[in-house]
Parts: sequence; C-alpha cells; structure tokens
Amino acid sequence: MNTLNEAELTDFTKNNAVKRLCIVQSESGKYQIIVNLTWKEGEFNLITTRKTIRKWSSLDRLARHIRENYGIPPSISLSLHQLENQSK
Repeated sequence: MNTLNEAELTDFTKNNAVKRLCIVQSESGKYQIIVNLTWKEGEFNLITTRKTIRKWSSLDRLARHIRENYGIPPSISLSLHQLENQSK
C-alpha cells in the first residue's frame, strides 16, 4: 500500500485533494487513517516520520487530531474490527 506523511496530508487537505479519509480499527483495537486522493488512484496509509503506520489508541483523540490538523475532509468512513477480548 502507498503511504503519505502528516505534512503531505495537511497540504492535500488544504488544497482540496482529499476525496475521503477512512478510519480503520486494527485487530489490536488501535485506529489508523487511510486516505483516498482526488488526483491519484489507490489508498494511502498515514505514516510517522519513522516510516511506521500512524496509530491512535482513542477514537476521540483521532477525531480531535483530524479537526485540528486537517479540518473536515469531504468524507470520512469508519470501519470497526470485532475484538476478541470484548465481553458479550
């Protein structure tokens, strides 16, 4: 999968080049951002400066991060993973 960093995502959102942000919950319960761009096909994982996938433990913190750094993109989707250690 392709990647982009925080600075690129900030620039793309300011220039209205983001089609959609997908928030995906991993098996570990952490959340990550996958980006679809208007001008390039495919999905892009948001990565850190150390080239690892950027993850958040809290959906609240992730939502705050999106609002403060990127504004509100045209579309946001959320995909939750069934965690095995959840009580029923």
